Amino acid sequence: MEGYKAALKQAGIGLDPTLIVAAPPTVEGGYREARQLLELPARPTGLFCFRDLMAMGAYQAAVEAGLRIPQDLSIVGFDNMEFTAGLYPGLTTVALPHYEMGSWGVQQLLALMESSTGTAQQVQLSGQLIRRRSVAPPPVDVT
Repeated sequence: MEGYKAALKQAGIGLDPTLIVAAPPTVEGGYREARQLLELPARPTGLFCFRDLMAMGAYQAAVEAGLRIPQDLSIVGFDNMEFTAGLYPGLTTVALPHYEMGSWGVQQLLALMESSTGTAQQVQLSGQLIRRRSVAPPPVDVT
């Protein structure tokens, strides 16, 4: 969310709270909220979904609304779940560093067990953007 807000600010675009929706991280949740967003008078041209499961639901909502991915609507997921490989066009997503997350978690647990005054640390691990075909290319500036 903070990255979204920072990108809007950098682009000189105001935050529109009607474009931020919450749902359970399921196919049904993604479908329901994508339908709501796609029915707005000024519908968004892109959706970022909290989970790839939600993106699957957004694909379904887009098809039902008669929209083409990515020509009419770009969709990005988050997880890089293997079973979403069947989506057409392929889902652009952010792959989580699962191995590093698990390794860090075990290291933290062991450190906490060995220390009587230890506290858990918070770190930020970077995911990798996996570019597929669910995002339209940026418009070409001909000026």
